[in-house]
Amino acid sequence: MAAPKRSQHTRRRHALDRLVNLEAQRDKLERSRPRTPGKKGAKTRALNKLVGQIRAAKGQVTKARNAIAREAAARTSHNRAAKQKRSDAAKQGWVKRRATSSASRIGDIWQHLLPDGTTTTVVLDKGDSSLEGLYWNAYGAALAGKRDLWEFSDLSVFDLDSQQRFPFVTDLDIIAEHADEIDFGPGFYKRRSDAPGNPA
Repeated sequence: MAAPKRSQHTRRRHALDRLVNLEAQRDKLERSRPRTPGKKGAKTRALNKLVGQIRAAKGQVTKARNAIAREAAARTSHNRAAKQKRSDAAKQGWVKRRATSSASRIGDIWQHLLPDGTTTTVVLDKGDSSLEGLYWNAYGAALAGKRDLWEFSDLSVFDLDSQQRFPFVTDLDIIAEHADEIDFGPGFYKRRSDAPGNPA
């Protein structure tokens, strides 16, 4: 059975270990003081051999380091493309929701987090209300250190009352700093059927 393929990190670690060992041999040999011509010649030949081996070991370290950098760049590119794909899909979904929603200004009432850590009241249609709910669920998980909120960085909700768009806050430092200031009481969220004067 073929041996498992070693990762580039393992290759780099082994190359570094070999380089350190060869340089230690060279330093020890350079400190030696052979007294006979034969031993002096043997020292010179050994040093020349070590110089070539050290050069080769440095090349292996560089090769592994470059391979690691290429793999990291490929992962970054893949993650960026995946994020853009999800963002485009979310935007298309929002356009579809807006196109099919009624013109009624009756909507769910939410508290929406602002960049300064305070909240504001927004009135949202069914689609944006669902998105707001997803955000607050993710918010709780983010506070617990179980996830981040980067997928909301390009998203926003449309307030039917002010006719303005409000982006989501994804900075975990801001969220953690103002977490204790948010009132999750009865006025935090009201369904349209719960609002006074609204039909069920």
